[in-house]
Amino acid sequence: MKKMPLFLGVAFAALTLASCEKELEQVNSSPSSASAASTLAKPDLLTTGNWRQTGLTVTAAGEGTAPAATSDLFAQAKPSMLVQSAVYKSDGTYTLLRGPRPGKQTAEPVSGTWRLTASADSLILTQADHTRRFAVAELTATTLRLTHSEGAAGKGSVYTSVFSR
Repeated sequence: MKKMPLFLGVAFAALTLASCEKELEQVNSSPSSASAASTLAKPDLLTTGNWRQTGLTVTAAGEGTAPAATSDLFAQAKPSMLVQSAVYKSDGTYTLLRGPRPGKQTAEPVSGTWRLTASADSLILTQADHTRRFAVAELTATTLRLTHSEGAAGKGSVYTSVFSR
């Protein structure tokens, strides 16, 4: 008779562990834990491979009650304004290579340091004594979308640069 309580105890423990394992699977597959894992992976997403600029738009606030107007600048931009290659390294440095300026065959690379904010919603780039903050609108394995505002809130312009791998 003493074997029966021992057997029931082992069976109960096995069922409890199986139940805990199922709860862990549910927690690991929940959207909030996926979001947390995604936030932790943002620096890795940024530093894995080269980025090239594939889009540039500007959205200007409308006058009075007029809606904001968005213009696609990518097709009209000079090659020297567009980033042909952006490399973000895990050591916190970056190198940008824009298209050549008129009359030059190659462009000079621009280097500096970068960091993502803790929430990964902003990318801060520093070059020499100049620091610029970009809002990270999207960062996936294949797309980096950065926005930058200029001018007064509600009356300024928002520039959106899209990069792809």
